[in-house]
Amino acid sequence: MKGYRLWVIAGLAFFTNGASLLGIGQGSVGALARAIEANHNIAHNIERANTLGLMAGNPPVKASADFLGPFEVDCMALGMCQALA
Repeated sequence: MKGYRLWVIAGLAFFTNGASLLGIGQGSVGALARAIEANHNIAHNIERANTLGLMAGNPPVKASADFLGPFEVDCMALGMCQALA
């Protein structure tokens, strides 16, 4: 039974890294873990950049619209700029 644990560990090691040991290369668990970590870091950096853009010290980005909003009045079209000022 002493050798049983060694063979189980050796089998698991070969199972997880067997592709790279056989020369296939990109099928190893290490490559998969690096890809997952890289994707996580990219997503985290995008989220951090968005959060920094929304901080209280920075004004929100105003989207340019071709139409006026419900609370905006074009006083030049109404001819009432002096009355609204």
